[in-house]
Amino acid sequence: MDPGILCFRHCTIKSVFCKTIPEVCPLCQELIVNFNIEPFRIPYPFRNATGQPTSIVIKPSCGTFLDDYNINDLLHIGVVNSNGKLYEFDKYGLIINNVSQWTNCIAIQVVPTSWDYYWDEILNAMTQDIKWKSINYDKNTMNCFNFVREFLHKLNYNNLQFENGEDMCKKLILPKLHEAIRYITLYKNLKDNRYFISD
Repeated sequence: MDPGILCFRHCTIKSVFCKTIPEVCPLCQELIVNFNIEPFRIPYPFRNATGQPTSIVIKPSCGTFLDDYNINDLLHIGVVNSNGKLYEFDKYGLIINNVSQWTNCIAIQVVPTSWDYYWDEILNAMTQDIKWKSINYDKNTMNCFNFVREFLHKLNYNNLQFENGEDMCKKLILPKLHEAIRYITLYKNLKDNRYFISD
């Protein structure tokens, strides 16, 4: 759920982050009449997977991004088809539509809607492959990242070919994860404080 983080500038070039706009500036202690930068809401980076058709989705392996995630934690990754159905691979094998754990994830749109049919076709073909049975799962060599990487390889769209899981993380996941981490940092700073000041 979006906690509604706001940002504004009043008396300096420093940004004030908060959940409600105060009457008095926390920096200069003056009554706020005008703003250097009008208050705006920081975009919430997390989505419900079922509302993100034709996307790659990422979440922490345990817990949620806002309350539990640490940069050293493992991530879990899946694929959403054009109808919002989720496909993921873990120690239980290929799982389809276990959406309850994917209500606050990072969604990455990688193809235009004109690719929806082909996207679904590739996913459906992969569900028939015995490679994605639970017996083949290995947390290091045959995991959710291998599933998504193979899916993207078979999709063969533009520059979505990755040498390995590390390459996929660096080029596809990290840019979106950095946005999310900035938001998480703001959220954690505002958990016990009314304001957070930043340059």
